[in-house]
Amino acid sequence: MSDNNMAIRMFDEGIAAYLRGDFKTSIKEFTRALKHDSKFALAYSSRGAAHLKSGKIKKAVSDFKRAIRLKPGYARAYHLLGLAYEQMGDFSGAYRNFDRALEIDPDLAAAYRKRDCVLDKTLDDCIEVEDWEMADHLEAMRVALFSAEKKAA
Repeated sequence: MSDNNMAIRMFDEGIAAYLRGDFKTSIKEFTRALKHDSKFALAYSSRGAAHLKSGKIKKAVSDFKRAIRLKPGYARAYHLLGLAYEQMGDFSGAYRNFDRALEIDPDLAAAYRKRDCVLDKTLDDCIEVEDWEMADHLEAMRVALFSAEKKAA
């Protein structure tokens, strides 16, 4: 099996663990995927999301920034970086990243909501919605990668 296929397989395991709420396993699997493909921006952003859910904000920020370096037009990574800044209490940094995500992808509804939350500083009302949106996003990525893998086989 090629390194790319191994990376996708481990990424898929990481998504499954994330969706189960097993962030420790998720981080492990995303890290394994990155050993097979060190330029897998989606794996960095997904590992960052798992770090964020685990309360490891600095590690999350590092992963989101790495994803952005690899793929500068990656709106979701900017959105996730905004979430990390928001958790650190850096609302202007959060706003800048949500705004950048929207410049790249004006249809990223979650970034509009979070940008509004940062402005209002009513964070408690927004956290649950973000959890649902992240789960939906990861499930969509899982399906897309699975479909691509089947076509390649």
